[in-house]
Amino acid sequence: MLKNVLFRMINSFFYAIGITTVFYFFITLGRDFIPMLPEYREKFPNDVRALVVQLMLVGGMSAVLGGGSVIMELERLSLVIQSIIYFIIAASVWFFVGCFCWSMNKYPKSFASTTISFIVSYVICWIIQYKICKKSVEDINNKLRDMNMEED
Repeated sequence: MLKNVLFRMINSFFYAIGITTVFYFFITLGRDFIPMLPEYREKFPNDVRALVVQLMLVGGMSAVLGGGSVIMELERLSLVIQSIIYFIIAASVWFFVGCFCWSMNKYPKSFASTTISFIVSYVICWIIQYKICKKSVEDINNKLRDMNMEED
């Protein structure tokens, strides 16, 4: 399981950095603009260091979310318990990065948009996971039904 957690964390880290870098590239293409709040930029001696730290934080956040996803595979826990634990992990990481990068603890609009973004993302992922779980249970039940009919 530890190997699986590390594998997911490493993959998630690099995927997040890669995807974010591509988005930043297109956002800044032809402009003298880096997508960072001025308050965040002021924490660093230059824009490059601020951007690298932001990419590392996004990668770290994704790594925690990716590694934490193994909780959804623990069969001894119900889907509700898995969901609550993962929500707490995800909310903690989002809050830390949100406060540091996006100053969501200082601005109500930033807090609201980050919180809404997090909750909507989480609900979408939960619905997908629920449907996958429900489909797996239906497939197992159908297979058991077929096996029982063959025995009769």
